[in-house]
Amino acid sequence: MKTHQLHPWNVSVEQARAIQKNLSAWVVTEGRCRSPRLLGRIEMACTHENHNLATVQASVSIRALPSLQLLERKVSIRTSEFPAVEGLASFRKVPAVVAALAKLVRVPDVIICDGRGRTGSTSFGVASHVGLITNLPTIGIRAPRPRLLSDLLGNTRGCWLPVIDGGVEAVLLRVIEGLDPLMVSPAHRIDLEDAMRQVLKFVPANTPAQEYLQLLYPEAGIRGKLTTPLTLVSSRRPA
Repeated sequence: MKTHQLHPWNVSVEQARAIQKNLSAWVVTEGRCRSPRLLGRIEMACTHENHNLATVQASVSIRALPSLQLLERKVSIRTSEFPAVEGLASFRKVPAVVAALAKLVRVPDVIICDGRGRTGSTSFGVASHVGLITNLPTIGIRAPRPRLLSDLLGNTRGCWLPVIDGGVEAVLLRVIEGLDPLMVSPAHRIDLEDAMRQVLKFVPANTPAQEYLQLLYPEAGIRGKLTTPLTLVSSRRPA
């Protein structure tokens, strides 16, 4: 899969801020994905070695809709020397995403990406950066911050509350009843309503709790409680 090289990645913090400000003006939070057939899911894990060094793993999977059958999955690991600066996380993480996307054979119709999209009038998150370099409808998802959790959010699947952060462009969405909501934001070429609709397609109502919590809090390392039974296939005594 080809991506657009919009700028160099080996830049200073000041240059990154200027690049991000320019890119923010190109984000479009309108449009709908009509009858998408392929859904891309981008997950990222980042190990911060120190302020100026991080190891980033990006995983990109392609699933068929509506069956959610896994068709393709590619992984890339990159070392980043871009400093850990609040608001500029994409300059640490997205190069690994670009490398993983380059390995894909299929091109998704819509992407659900770890990180923020457009959550305010001037905000620009990792998911929006991915949306611009792919020029595909892209949605940002992340676990909500504690201050955003509200008792006003209904427990029924599909209930949502607007997140006000300089503008109403993100929501807390109840995806699984009884579990924490997702923060959903349009990242590029999709509106908020359709972003919520696509997320609900990606996470069906019958998704196991452990699987959903792993999606919501990947760095917590949540796994199922049941151990995998081992079966002895063959044995041989040493000579």
